[in-house]
Amino acid sequence: MTIRQAVPTDLQGITRLFHASVNKVNSKDYSQEQVDAWASAALDLEYWQNKLETLHFWVAENDGELLGFVSLAEEGYLDHIFVHDQHQNEGIATELLAHLEHAAKERNIPRVFADVSITAKPFFEKRDFILVKENRKEFKGVVFVNFTMEKFL
Repeated sequence: MTIRQAVPTDLQGITRLFHASVNKVNSKDYSQEQVDAWASAALDLEYWQNKLETLHFWVAENDGELLGFVSLAEEGYLDHIFVHDQHQNEGIATELLAHLEHAAKERNIPRVFADVSITAKPFFEKRDFILVKENRKEFKGVVFVNFTMEKFL
């Protein structure tokens, strides 16, 4: 597996992976209405193009297959971390997070923080992130529970 900077030609694979991951992985912790609203963000190509242009955005791949992605804003906000639904529990998210943390250290970012899903919360807890607060956020008229978590590097 290699981790590299995302490029515009990755956009379709990123949105496809995001959509499938939300539908197949996060569906165990969120209602169908929540999953449908959340997954619909994959259709907003302008949103994703902007993320590729404005964030530090990396993809993990193996033999040309997109396995996952992660993104970091300058202030240390981990904006996305998603892994292909057929490649869960293979260490991909762990490698992506390690890559992001290394990049944050290189940029003298002392703290990484994120708003993580119910599904992702145990993953972050195992990697020394601490819970800051529980959130109720609205997206497309649907309320979601997620958690703000942080880790000092």
